[in-house]
Amino acid sequence: MMSYRDEQHVSPAAIVVTKKWAKQHGVRVTASRKVVQRKLLFTVFAIGILVVALFPLIWMFFSSFKPNPEMYSRPPRFLPEVWTLFHYQELFWFTSFLQYFWNTLATAATASVVGVVVSLCGVYSVTRFQFIGAKFFTFLMLFIYMLPPILLAIPFFQIWFSLGMLDSLIALMLTYLTITLPFAVWILRPYIDSIPREMEDAGRVDGCSQFQAFVKIIIPQTLPGISAALIFTFVVVWNEYLYAQILIRSEMLRTVSLGIASLILETSVYSWGLVNAAGVVATIPVLVLFVFIQKGMVAGLSAGAVKG
Repeated sequence: MMSYRDEQHVSPAAIVVTKKWAKQHGVRVTASRKVVQRKLLFTVFAIGILVVALFPLIWMFFSSFKPNPEMYSRPPRFLPEVWTLFHYQELFWFTSFLQYFWNTLATAATASVVGVVVSLCGVYSVTRFQFIGAKFFTFLMLFIYMLPPILLAIPFFQIWFSLGMLDSLIALMLTYLTITLPFAVWILRPYIDSIPREMEDAGRVDGCSQFQAFVKIIIPQTLPGISAALIFTFVVVWNEYLYAQILIRSEMLRTVSLGIASLILETSVYSWGLVNAAGVVATIPVLVLFVFIQKGMVAGLSAGAVKG
């Protein structure tokens, strides 16, 4: 029997061989009681945090299927007694929520993709070419990201009003670039800094141009960072409310955040089932995005934290 303390004095390869031999010969290898208790405590703590984080979403999901009388029942019921799709039918048939959904999807996707592409090119230029103001550029990006959005709201309103672009999704997309660009630069710079220049030099020797080396060498190496930047910028823009509230006036140009707020503010009687249904539908794109690129997101954040 091998304890955790014994494993501290044995090489990793020897531990692997020993455990494999024990498994083949039916010998039980156990960890020490302290290690088991530590793992159990960590698991319970992680589950507790997960429950606290997911409980509002789970409550919102089940509440979207409750009839209106059950919303105000005392004591509150976690699961609905009578399941109904009335709130989803009301959301899709009697409101313009689908239009809000597509407006937000187009705005968030455009702002996040353009922001990541531009920041990728900018970070590559700063890290690979020597020019005056390179360090100032990165400092300026960080400074802009640290500014409270309310400080930029009035200047943006005046700019788009003077250009005749107020109340348009294009103006909103361009405004969101002030959010996506600095954040993407912050994530991607450590990644590109960690790529050895010798890899590009080897590509240039094989006949690649500077642009081909960027496309064939740099971009594949930074895909985890690009995934992390895309998902986080998309989520930030998807949930943004302040700029949309200031720049958008037309009902058919509203975003999801404005649409959900209008469900509460424009009715005298709050339909919490309708609001919960809208929240569930608004959460779907973010969950789908997390599921598809969660591995790249975790790898990108880890590399961005330790590299550079």
